[in-house]
Order: sequence, then C-alpha cells, then structure tokens
Amino acid sequence: MPEQRHTFPKSERLCGDLRIKEVATTGRSVHEPPIKLIGKRMPLPSIAPAQVAFAVPSRNLKRAVDRNRMKRRMREAYRLEKHRFHERLGASGAQCAWLFIYQGNTLVTFAETRIRLSRALDRWMGEHG
Repeated sequence: MPEQRHTFPKSERLCGDLRIKEVATTGRSVHEPPIKLIGKRMPLPSIAPAQVAFAVPSRNLKRAVDRNRMKRRMREAYRLEKHRFHERLGASGAQCAWLFIYQGNTLVTFAETRIRLSRALDRWMGEHG
C-alpha cells in the first residue's frame, strides 16, 4: 500500500464571500477552546470531499505576525489530520465546508493546535457528520 501524501491543494480551500458567509451563518458549530469549528454539508464546486477556511480575528490577536503564525499552524494541523475525515466523507458521498475560527488571546503551540483541531473535527463529525 503506497504511503499517503499529506497535501493541501487549492481545490480544498473554501473561497468566495457568499459561500463563506453561508457556512458562517447557517452552519453548525462545535467549540473546542480556543478553536471554533463551523461546518455545513453542502455541494461544493470541486471534487474534494471538504473545503476549508481559517480565520483569526484581529480582535483576539492584535499583531499580524501572530495572526499569520496561528493560521499557518491551523493549516498545517488540518493538512496532517484531514485524511481520516476525507475517508469518512468519501464513504458517505457527502461534501462539507468547514470554517475554523481561532478565538484565543494568546498563541498556542503547534502540538496543542493539532490536538484541538483534531478533537473539533471528531466532535463535528460525530454530532453533525
């Protein structure tokens, strides 16, 4: 069995104001402090089982350097964890749009980010997937 590649192609990025706004307003959420996950089952314009967006409000982290670092950490954590959830979505033939929002006031380590993000996805899939 070939080793699975952990990539995050453009087709898996949630784009477009209307689509992001729809997920944010009508999606179902799970809160795993300091990460909030809002997701919605919906048809997507790509073949990817899920599309994702990441947000870090400037209200929480004032410095752009810190916001960018947190977004990079969340993207990397998602990239390493996504294969489990893509398999479950692919088996059911569903597509999801997810929005990860960082709500903490301080930076957390990459290891902590990965644990929280994975837990949030597990809970969302269990409750709403």
